[in-house]
Amino acid sequence: MQLWKCCSDMKDSTQKEYFQSVYRTVRHIEEHSSENLSLDELSKIAGFSKYHFHRIFKSIVGESVGDYIRRVRLQKTTIKFKTDRNITSIAMESGYETSAAFTKVFKEHFGQTPSEFSRRAKETHSAVTLSVRFVELEPFDVLYVRRTGPYYVACNEAWNVLLAFAKEQNIRYKKNLLDEDAEAWGIGHDNPALTPPDKLRCDACISWKDKSIIPSGEVMSKSIGGGKYAVFLHRGAYEEMRETYRLIGDWIVQSGVRVLGGPMFKYLNRAPRRTKTENLRTDIYIPIA
Repeated sequence: MQLWKCCSDMKDSTQKEYFQSVYRTVRHIEEHSSENLSLDELSKIAGFSKYHFHRIFKSIVGESVGDYIRRVRLQKTTIKFKTDRNITSIAMESGYETSAAFTKVFKEHFGQTPSEFSRRAKETHSAVTLSVRFVELEPFDVLYVRRTGPYYVACNEAWNVLLAFAKEQNIRYKKNLLDEDAEAWGIGHDNPALTPPDKLRCDACISWKDKSIIPSGEVMSKSIGGGKYAVFLHRGAYEEMRETYRLIGDWIVQSGVRVLGGPMFKYLNRAPRRTKTENLRTDIYIPIA
């Protein structure tokens, strides 16, 4: 959901402040989803009263605080079912006190029990032919724009906003976000096979090294966690990445590796919009233990 549409009655400066405040809280939820998150704590992070926080959060994000926390927790569990971890351990890792409570919420949200989902998640469709390499990443900072909606549309919109911000920084302040050392990343937070298209969250990210560049409005900042990653190369159109990701899922099942979260995408072409489709290259990073 776009801030400018849902909050059209606010002044532009207020829109930008509210967006930064709410998404500061969104980052906290996504980074601490397995913890006990109270409305008091979250409203303080945003800098609003509880009453106003709940209203503004729903206006900007498109759903209530409670619904958003529940969805983030459940989405983070889905890739974990490809490993041999049992349902109880996944429930505990996700902030649920019992497997029964987790099963109830999971079935209400996805229309199937964790056991049913786990069985399907472990099915493989072919022998894995992907090459994989393992890397250790140091934590790094990015500037990013979040869009929600069908992935291909939402990601394009997010990149348009972020690139416009980078162009403005270059023209007005002579600050080059897109120099030769810049890295372009994409983060998809939700499984499109399980999540309604209008709820898919997509982040367009550019590495943020020059801290004199201040995020504003829809452009926000965050840190990407370091650690060990399995990396797979996708060749070709971004729209065809689903097949590569399916093969990665088969690799996870067959390798038995413990996956810690969803994928990140590092775009390797300097000018992807001027690159022939067959020459596009994308590294897919999967965080592992």
